[in-house]
Amino acid sequence: MISLAQKIGQVMTAISVTLMILLCIPIAYEAIARSFNAPTVWAFETTLYAFIFLGFLGNALAVQKGAHFRVTLLLELFPNKRHVFDRISEIATLLFALLIISSGIYFMWYSITNEIVSATLLEVPLWIPQLAIPLGGLGLFLQTLVQMTNGEPPVDANLVGD
Repeated sequence: MISLAQKIGQVMTAISVTLMILLCIPIAYEAIARSFNAPTVWAFETTLYAFIFLGFLGNALAVQKGAHFRVTLLLELFPNKRHVFDRISEIATLLFALLIISSGIYFMWYSITNEIVSATLLEVPLWIPQLAIPLGGLGLFLQTLVQMTNGEPPVDANLVGD
């Protein structure tokens, strides 16, 4: 189960990195097209949706690398209680991830049942970019579970006691 969660996190990370690399193409194309006074109707919207996916799918990598923000005031005051604070943080992250997943599914369901599309010429069904929300929450949830089961504390070089 843990190895499956790790694989899903790796796939999400790979997709995020790939999107980051591929985003240069439509942005460059749009810049060139605009310089010839021929802007596209698709470049802005598709790159915007790709950025949304990039951000949400990057959650798994952020947890793995300890790049999510953390409030460390109590940890700095009580460095010997790090394990307790890490567990509280991980449980809160799991609960937050469940909230993101359920909210994202609700947004998608609402958009699908009401046939909501973007207010642009492309008229993209909005459930497509909204899919990034529950997928990102799933990545956050799974990677936090991996971190908890492996007993790995979040990586942060600035914490006391490291």
